[in-house]
Amino acid sequence: MDRVKLKVLGLSYSMSQTGAYALILSDEPDLHRIPIVIGMPEAQSIAIQLEKIQTQRPLSHDLMKALADAMNVVLKEVFIYRLDAGIFYSELFFESGKSMIKLDSRTSDAIALALRYDCPIYTTPEIIAKAGIVVGHEEGHVNEPTVVHMSERDENDMSGYSEQELTRMLREAVEMEEYEKASKLRDAIRKKSQQ
Repeated sequence: MDRVKLKVLGLSYSMSQTGAYALILSDEPDLHRIPIVIGMPEAQSIAIQLEKIQTQRPLSHDLMKALADAMNVVLKEVFIYRLDAGIFYSELFFESGKSMIKLDSRTSDAIALALRYDCPIYTTPEIIAKAGIVVGHEEGHVNEPTVVHMSERDENDMSGYSEQELTRMLREAVEMEEYEKASKLRDAIRKKSQQ
């Protein structure tokens, strides 16, 4: 099975869900952004690790790592193996002596632990194709002068826009790092192209 290495770019506040955040991942060649909606506690744990902030008391993910370390178990990799109905599914691969232990995990917890272990995160090309937002620049691409802005009211109904307008709005959303909006636009473009 082909696998694509990912890196954590950061977090942004979710515009569509109150109290939620978008965890932004990028593929290794940095051509796609993969936004994953996560809860506030997981976002806080990831942000603390990204910023290398020391807490007075251990957070849940710090405690999990301390327990695994005490038992001589090391997280070797995280694999985001499935995307179904907007939910990402992940597995943790731990090494204990000469044996490997595979555990199912929420993706937000898997990423929080991967950052603490500084271990690689992988996914499949199929998940990149489904959830990835293209940020790379294609050769020979010509910027068109027309700019289309999408209001919040329009976010739920994009049927009135042409595929060309949606593509321009997608480029604009990616440039503004509005990845959640970009994922909605990407889905609307796919829907239009299938009609």
